Amino acid sequence: MKNVVGLLLNESRHSAYHLASIAFFVLGFFVALTATDLGPFAPLLVSCGVYLVAFSVLLQLLFWLKVALRKVLSPWLAA
Repeated sequence: MKNVVGLLLNESRHSAYHLASIAFFVLGFFVALTATDLGPFAPLLVSCGVYLVAFSVLLQLLFWLKVALRKVLSPWLAA
């Protein structure tokens, strides 16, 4: 536990962001996977799980798009 807290506080300012995104992905995956046994509420929970997975993937894609744009545009922004 000490290593995880140290990683979150010291290694990168984006570690908590990535950790939250991974948590959303895993949560959505397991909600969608285990919701099929719940009868009439199964479609609702499966769709919520799919939306959580899509949300986490979108978060990561937007983050990497921001990083790529910053790297590409940095020569023009510095001038």
